[in-house]
Amino acid sequence: MSEQKPMQFGPDDVEAARVTLAQARDGEVVGIVILTDEEVTILDGPEHEQLVPTPWIDAQGEADRSLMGRVALRSMASRELVVPAETDESGSKVTKIKAHPGITGPLVLRRTARKILSVERTSSNGKDWLFAYLHHEEGRDVVLEEEISGQGHHVFSVYPEALLGERFEKFLDPTGTALLGTAAKSYTAEAFQAAVPSLPQLKEAVAVSIVSGVARGSDELLNASVYAGPHGVYVLRGTEHDPAGEPVTYSLQEVSARGLRELPAEVVPA
Repeated sequence: MSEQKPMQFGPDDVEAARVTLAQARDGEVVGIVILTDEEVTILDGPEHEQLVPTPWIDAQGEADRSLMGRVALRSMASRELVVPAETDESGSKVTKIKAHPGITGPLVLRRTARKILSVERTSSNGKDWLFAYLHHEEGRDVVLEEEISGQGHHVFSVYPEALLGERFEKFLDPTGTALLGTAAKSYTAEAFQAAVPSLPQLKEAVAVSIVSGVARGSDELLNASVYAGPHGVYVLRGTEHDPAGEPVTYSLQEVSARGLRELPAEVVPA
């Protein structure tokens, strides 16, 4: 993960994050809020590098991003998602924007997770993303999920970590073809590159996903590739790496639905 500019959170921000996590209920996925690229960016602070893709904003090219932010704030103010708030700075009154706690909570949780899992999925519909921010709060393991569409909509929800594997399974295998688990086949890097054009497991894939995971305080980023096709789902892993971190051997394995559910724990070990 790239180094981010530090963000400061006050007591109200921390409480909003706790309230968000407290909405998680056993066996359920609870929707929190839906925001657009421009809303997330202006609320997070334009000076802060985004943790996630902003596909709609990126598609606007050289458009005035500050104007996008002002339009986003106007829209949110009309929905009472943000309100003006006066603060006293150096003896003078300054009017700033204060977001509803239902928005503040998710934005804080994205920046304070103990682990982050991400998926970038490419299909005939373009690219979509799934981010899972793992937290431990009051004896419970809870996930804040952010699903991002190619149109730049960010859908936030919370649920117990016990549902994480199921959520990943559905996202990685949108057509539900993961049925069988088989032994992995190993390749050297050179043999794999030569075999790629003739491997039906890869050529026939209708959705290709890159799964990554990182723990707070660690520079180690683990990943795997998932190929979901009409006749099965296959996971490609780098099994040995050179000193520069590049794979020198690969394994390709057909996996069952259970195998997909176990993938989050594989890329971010406990």
